[in-house]
Amino acid sequence: MDTTAKEAAQRLHEILSSVKKNYDLNVKEIDYCDNEYLDLTHALEFLDNGEIETLNLTRQLQDNRRRRRKAKDENERLQPLYDLVMKKNGLVDEVSRGRRRVQEIIKTQAVRRYTPRVRKDMQSVFDEARAAKSE
Repeated sequence: MDTTAKEAAQRLHEILSSVKKNYDLNVKEIDYCDNEYLDLTHALEFLDNGEIETLNLTRQLQDNRRRRRKAKDENERLQPLYDLVMKKNGLVDEVSRGRRRVQEIIKTQAVRRYTPRVRKDMQSVFDEARAAKSE
């Protein structure tokens, strides 16, 4: 297996968390751009702008629309994954708990040792094998 359980749990948690985080950030960016658009268009409408100021406002307006489009396009691509994360309330938390459980199991396995049931004289052999394995 190329990916360990710990790595898989970590990646899954990071992916699900980043989907929600990026989607939410894009929603904020879209909202900001919408409000900024209103400010810029009102500036064009109400202010007595010279040619330079009008050109500057037009460039800002173009930048505004491009930033908004970028955020909207990304959210459109994220939407199916975001819906999955949101549909199952607590999915990110469940994956996080799963990740912690995998880490606990790895720690437990790292200190686990075999204790003979009957052949107590073999304990030193098992201890030596464990020590050699951990080196």
